[in-house]
Amino acid sequence: MNETIHQSEIFYSFANQLPYSVFLFESKSQTFAKENSLLFSNSKAIELQRTPKLGSIDLNIGSLFPFLFETELFHEIQAGWNDHKQWEEVMTKNTFHYFGIQNQTYLLKLTRLDSIHYTISMEELTDAILAEKILRQKETKLDRLLKTMINGVVVVNLEGQILYANESASEILDLELEKIENRYFSSKEWKQINEDGSPFPTDKLPLALALGKQITVYNCEHGIISEDGHVKWLNVNATPLFDEHGNLEGATASFLDITELKNTQNTIEQQNRKLTSVLNAIERSAIVSVTNPEGIIIRANSKFIKISGFEESEIIGSDHKILSSDYHKKEFWQGLWEQIKNGKTWEGVIKNKSKDGTYFWLQTFIHPLYNLQDEIEAYLSIRFNITEEIEALENTNRMLHFTGIQNNRLQNFAYIVSHNIRQHSSNFTSLIQLLEESKSEEDKKNLVEMLHVSSIQLEETISHLNDIISINQTLNKPMEFCSLKKEVDKTLSILSGSIELRKIQVDVQIPEGLTIRTIPSYLESILLNLISNAVKYVRLKQGAWIKVGIEENNEQITILVEDNGLGINLEKHGNKIFGMFKTFHRNEDARGIGLFITKSQVEVLGGEIIVESEEQKGSRFFVRLPKNPEETLRV
Repeated sequence: MNETIHQSEIFYSFANQLPYSVFLFESKSQTFAKENSLLFSNSKAIELQRTPKLGSIDLNIGSLFPFLFETELFHEIQAGWNDHKQWEEVMTKNTFHYFGIQNQTYLLKLTRLDSIHYTISMEELTDAILAEKILRQKETKLDRLLKTMINGVVVVNLEGQILYANESASEILDLELEKIENRYFSSKEWKQINEDGSPFPTDKLPLALALGKQITVYNCEHGIISEDGHVKWLNVNATPLFDEHGNLEGATASFLDITELKNTQNTIEQQNRKLTSVLNAIERSAIVSVTNPEGIIIRANSKFIKISGFEESEIIGSDHKILSSDYHKKEFWQGLWEQIKNGKTWEGVIKNKSKDGTYFWLQTFIHPLYNLQDEIEAYLSIRFNITEEIEALENTNRMLHFTGIQNNRLQNFAYIVSHNIRQHSSNFTSLIQLLEESKSEEDKKNLVEMLHVSSIQLEETISHLNDIISINQTLNKPMEFCSLKKEVDKTLSILSGSIELRKIQVDVQIPEGLTIRTIPSYLESILLNLISNAVKYVRLKQGAWIKVGIEENNEQITILVEDNGLGINLEKHGNKIFGMFKTFHRNEDARGIGLFITKSQVEVLGGEIIVESEEQKGSRFFVRLPKNPEETLRV
């Protein structure tokens, strides 16, 4: 072919006789590229090209037809190059400014002759030929467009008979093109249905409206049952078609398969219904609030507002500190925020305080909520009121605690009965036996005196037992608010004689107006026992002092009684300092019952007592009591 093209005078002669321009190019690389050389131009081409001699300039297809290498045209040409398909395109005026052409339209054709040669012809078009070519070109492009569309497309005539269907229509409807074309769109074979499964009215079909009312219909959804019984859902657009005179000649419809989208929507709707039911149930049964990322409340349900005691206007815009009970430590809140800021759900129990001062416990779940950018945009808090459960648990724990205390008392009580009273009984028996055997009046008189002393000691022991029993008898006495300074002053007044006799300096430090809710007789007994012990066990004839201090901290009252008296060896006696009948100094008035009773009373009030002491240097007693103990403290 190469030799034929180069040397055949017949080819050149034939080309020169053609009424349109012909350019012959060579592609040694067998590709369509800008550097493909120009081998020959016929006489029309030379005339159009206005090049005096072919060899005077290095001409190639890139310099002569640069526009062919623009992206869109280049891809079209490449698409048919390997298959040796002819490419043609109607090109208008400005495209050929290289040739000095003005206001003229040409038909360009690229024809591949063999593996390395191809021609480009330029045929000047008349108006009639141009119109025909443009129409054919548009039809070709339209056909290409319809074939590549994902939308199914059909065209019907005035009677509703389908004249054309593209390949996407065949795929969507699961029918071969032969079964679609020539069928009527309103045929019962289509089995078109509504969303509820009922037949879709034929007169409401988009093509029926386009033909009947000559209107364009958008986004009409209906189902169509395929031959194998599956339902496909379509989104259909339809529009009427008119001829050049404005007369209706048919209609066209395009449609998309939205079955998967429809199923997804149905699934989402079902999930939404379920979620709505769950949220409604939570809304009715739980205490719910939503905050922004900074913790500011932006929504609160009615249960939240009711239990808080605040108005909604007071809640919205504030943070949850408005319900703070000051029960939880700073570390508690830091741990909570660290967890939810890291996208984790926090679960725990929080003690809150309502507007009227009532405390309540909430089982709390805090969930981060995310936006489309996967950023935390809010926190959802779901809470349940467990105040009754917490109080019941606390009461149980208190009962166990006080049961232990009572058991300890019973053990001490049993010890007294089994040991002390038995000793008195044995002593009485021995003295009576001696009295019966005695023959001397003097011996009998002495024995009677000894019996009298023993009876006094027995009475004293029984009195101590009554003191212990009285602790239980006063448990149900009502609590009252007592002024701490007034109670201390009253105690010091009772002991004033002993204090002056021993020249003891007393330092009292109590804030004005400080009160405590307690059993008055218990508080009086605690103060009297601790201060009287400090007075009783002074060590110095000069320079003796007693300090009484009381302070409030976090709803707790701390009472301090300190002295520089005899002190106690805690290494030796520390484990029995609050025991019954335990004495640590040779004081004839000591009975070892005061600290035991004091400790019992302090524990019944929900407090604790601690001692610090050093022999010959003095003692410090700390009593810590709740400022507002609950009634349930006293089992």
